Amino acid sequence: MPKKINTKLFITFIFYMLIGIAGAYIIGLIDKQRKDYALEVQSKFIESKYQTNYQNFKVMTNEFRIMYQNNEKLISLLFRANDANEQEAVGIRKAIYNLIIKNYKHLNEIGISHVHFYLKNNKSFLSMYKPEKDCKSLLKLDKDIIRTNTFNPMQEGFKLSKLTNGITFAYPLFDQYNQYIAGIEITFSTKQLIDNILDEFSYDAHILISKNAVKNTIIEEELQNNYEESWESDEYILETRTHKQQRLTNLYHTLESEKLQNKIKTKLLTKELYSIHASHEYTNVIMTFLPLNNNVTKANDVYLVVYAQSNYLRELIRENKYLLILFFSFLILMFLSTSYILRSRDKFEKLALFDNVTKLPNRSLFLIELQKEMQRAQRHQTKIALLFIDLDGFKAVNDTYGHQVGDDLLKFCANSFSSDVRKSDTVARIGGDEFVIILTALKDIGESVTIAQKLIDNINKTINIKKHKIRIGASIGISIYPDHGLEETVLVKIADNMMYQSKNSGKNRVTLFSNDSVG
Repeated sequence: MPKKINTKLFITFIFYMLIGIAGAYIIGLIDKQRKDYALEVQSKFIESKYQTNYQNFKVMTNEFRIMYQNNEKLISLLFRANDANEQEAVGIRKAIYNLIIKNYKHLNEIGISHVHFYLKNNKSFLSMYKPEKDCKSLLKLDKDIIRTNTFNPMQEGFKLSKLTNGITFAYPLFDQYNQYIAGIEITFSTKQLIDNILDEFSYDAHILISKNAVKNTIIEEELQNNYEESWESDEYILETRTHKQQRLTNLYHTLESEKLQNKIKTKLLTKELYSIHASHEYTNVIMTFLPLNNNVTKANDVYLVVYAQSNYLRELIRENKYLLILFFSFLILMFLSTSYILRSRDKFEKLALFDNVTKLPNRSLFLIELQKEMQRAQRHQTKIALLFIDLDGFKAVNDTYGHQVGDDLLKFCANSFSSDVRKSDTVARIGGDEFVIILTALKDIGESVTIAQKLIDNINKTINIKKHKIRIGASIGISIYPDHGLEETVLVKIADNMMYQSKNSGKNRVTLFSNDSVG
């Protein structure tokens, strides 16, 4: 007796242990989904702030473009620059420089770090970066001018160059006859972008740049002065002038996690927006990596990285413990209920959709399949045929030999019909001795008549059932979709009427609906 009790206790212990493991696993999934959702919200929030700034910068640059467009003196100078020789171009550059430098201090205050004019042949004409304090001096003008024919106009997005990186917008400028004469490119500094995005919950923000994106454009000396290696990935460098350098000391231990670094390195390859949670002691941080489109390389090789505090993620871990207790009992009930519902539903579906005798689809499932086939035929511009079959002489067999023989005869007919059509066709029993067949993807309407005649020939012969020799026939009516109707009820009614015409015409025959068969 004790042995039996111990066996039952052991089985019960194993059962509840498995339920406990399943419960813990499901709660873990729920907790992960909640964390993923929190990270997704953070990602979308940073992206939204970036996009808002992007649109604001775009509106502001367009306003400046209008201001330059309305400056008749500037337009006149740019018009002359298109046909000027090199000596004349120097004078025109200085004249444009003197026009722009008057407002350049204001431009710097709102975050504009670069104004670039290029001619209608896409040749760079004048490129002005953030000037020194003595910005009125023209001594450094020649260094500010980039002479290149490789610039592609009308780009917008994040731009990386030797002295600046930020969000750049390009616009065309026109003369008084509305003819394109030059373009203007205006860049908002990355620092302005970061200052607008950071809030009281932010620890740090900086720009990551792919080493491949800068190796051909930035000289070694400048690389050492303005960039440093990034811990996030050895394939990226950090732009030192923009980040706030306020990382917490105990956060460094978290960031040194090889697992976390490998995860970030893998994510960087996807070029997608994402956030990652890192925690160490009392520090919880969400790191959001926002890929920025490089308007020069057309690749997402620049990332805006924002570090923000995330104490609520630690609360999720605490809530997870309470959920674990609640889910133990709830999961057992759900498991038993779900198992019972699934078994019952499967049983009820078979009873509701299939014929008990022949195991063929019944009327309900037939109508569902007919509707599906009609929709498929409409999409593929094909035809389907509906065959309505009534067995001739079945009632006499049922009355003479009994229902068991009648049922066996129905099974024989069901197997015969199923073997005479394709697997893609549907055979169903919708009544006592009534069958329907859906023939799909017909190449020719006459094909349905041929198949129907074959069905009759294979039924209209001596059949041996329980030592009884039985002979029956079949009357068949046919309707065609879409020729004879666009609704299933219409097709069924027409095929049914054609079946009765076959019976009235002598039975054991096929009648295809036509205008002559009406009436």
